[in-house]
Amino acid sequence: MSACQRLCGRSCRFALRKSSCFSLLPTYRGSACFCRGFYSLPGKRPWEGKEDKMYIRIGQGFYMVGGGDAGPGISSYKDCNVYLVADGGQAVLFDAGSGLDTGRILENIREAGVEPSQIQYLFITHCHGDHAGGVQDMKRALPCLEVVASAKEAKLMEAGTERMLGLAAAKIKGAYPADYVFRHQKADRIVEHREVFRISGMEVEAIVVPGHSIESVCYQMDFKGRRYLFSGDSVYKNGALSLQNCYGSSLERYRKYLPRLAGRGIDALIPAHFGFTLTNGQAHIEKALAYLESSALPPMV
Repeated sequence: MSACQRLCGRSCRFALRKSSCFSLLPTYRGSACFCRGFYSLPGKRPWEGKEDKMYIRIGQGFYMVGGGDAGPGISSYKDCNVYLVADGGQAVLFDAGSGLDTGRILENIREAGVEPSQIQYLFITHCHGDHAGGVQDMKRALPCLEVVASAKEAKLMEAGTERMLGLAAAKIKGAYPADYVFRHQKADRIVEHREVFRISGMEVEAIVVPGHSIESVCYQMDFKGRRYLFSGDSVYKNGALSLQNCYGSSLERYRKYLPRLAGRGIDALIPAHFGFTLTNGQAHIEKALAYLESSALPPMV
């Protein structure tokens, strides 16, 4: 039996394994093996016909409850990775997915042992469809939920056109079906740069980092002695960025604002797609900053 088979055995739902692709790679029972990559099988939906739990426990009180084909394949294929952190009967959610199957994300939250009604804040990193298309559904399901976004992203979420949301260009590329509709929703709270939220044992600081989008926000969270950065699409492992040929995406703004992430002592870098790392997260951020100071463009995802 291989080490991978041992980790993916029926006796456990979650394990961490060293990998050449990912510093720490989650796997859970019932899944395609993450040791071979971080994608679901094309055309398959892993929850169909399965009784296994479709969430990933990353740490105590910390779960991935959504993620599509550019992630673990535990919710709609267009969803970004959706993260849940719960402590002391309260919880927060980072991003909302595409809205194509919000019910699956809510069910994953329940399967993780958290009642969706415990979620106090929904922190939006930016208003592209795979991150914020599900906000309206979340708000309808959870009326007391506070939706948090930066001022410019909140305007897009409430009334942005397909061009301003980057959706028109994405449809031309074939990244979204032609009939996909972004369902607008008003934010409940406009977040300012360096604003801090304290929820039970969590402390969350908003860091406004325009670049990938017009006013993206990264959320730094101190929780149980570790420092996490929920970076959305702003920065990935190995110093990768996500510059797009659409409204609001700007290399100049990346150069100006990404240094706000310098020297923060991040343990875990948690992006919205692909792999994450639970150790040495700051080193990956500093690598991106070094690229932006050199003549070479950083790697792009």
